[in-house]
Amino acid sequence: MAEVKKIKLSEQISDRLYEMIVDERRYAPGSKLPNENELSAALEVSRTTLREAISFLVAQGVLEIRRGKGTFVAEDLPAEGLDLTSLAGIRSRVRAKDLFEMRLIFEPATVALACERATDEELAQILKKAERMERIAAEDGDWPLADQEFHWAIIKASHNEYMRRLYPIINSAVNEIMQISQNRQHMQEIALADNRVILEFLLQRDEAGASHAMSIHIRHLINTLGS
Repeated sequence: MAEVKKIKLSEQISDRLYEMIVDERRYAPGSKLPNENELSAALEVSRTTLREAISFLVAQGVLEIRRGKGTFVAEDLPAEGLDLTSLAGIRSRVRAKDLFEMRLIFEPATVALACERATDEELAQILKKAERMERIAAEDGDWPLADQEFHWAIIKASHNEYMRRLYPIINSAVNEIMQISQNRQHMQEIALADNRVILEFLLQRDEAGASHAMSIHIRHLINTLGS
């Protein structure tokens, strides 16, 4: 088994802050972050850990500290190196099959990376997401959102920044398709069954098995969309 790198808590928190700013857009460019006490309480970490995380993002150009005023999101966030915004405009035009074929290209490789790179804490988080989806589906709740959270946890555990930047755009398009799909019940059954298999291989850190299970899962969805 490959040695799993232990990620410092401050690095995890800087990663979470980055998601909140760039992916979830909770804080707009130029806006001020909550004060240290509020933010450390929200993230459930000490102020020392929070300061380390903020320092890391300041070095990346994501945050800036204004003496006597507080911590602010940079007006001009650093370039990602891969401009994905141009993809957003094609979401309404792209065929569902094309979208899932794109997932077929990169998600099997991503889950294989997660098998290799995920910390034990990240695997536990993926397990929680899978269990949450089971509960929500049983209660006739918003299972597609819970399913997306399961896949997002896998993406994050791959520790590949380009995949992390690409997924929110693809995920948004998937969500649009799910809203109009005529086969939601069948897709739910597929997602629940396939996710159990994917999870089993992930917890065993079986890269080949997890990759194959993810490929089968997406092919199942493609076939359902075509029916």
